[in-house]
Amino acid sequence: MMQNPFAVLLQMSQRGQNIMPVLQQAARMNPQMAQAMRMIQGKNAEQLKQTAENMAKERGIDLEQMVQQMGIQLPK
Repeated sequence: MMQNPFAVLLQMSQRGQNIMPVLQQAARMNPQMAQAMRMIQGKNAEQLKQTAENMAKERGIDLEQMVQQMGIQLPK
């Protein structure tokens, strides 16, 4: 069974691996990914968290609950 690509990226980042080449390749192949890359570029962890919270709120999603289900810990 294939792993969720997001989970793979999280595992890579948790091991200290550079995920940018994978993200850049995905951005070249997918216009939505390219847009997402432009949106997050140059932001710090707090700004990224705020962006994620805003996007989740717009979609009626509880970000804290979603990340908990995914086994992710957001920076405080």
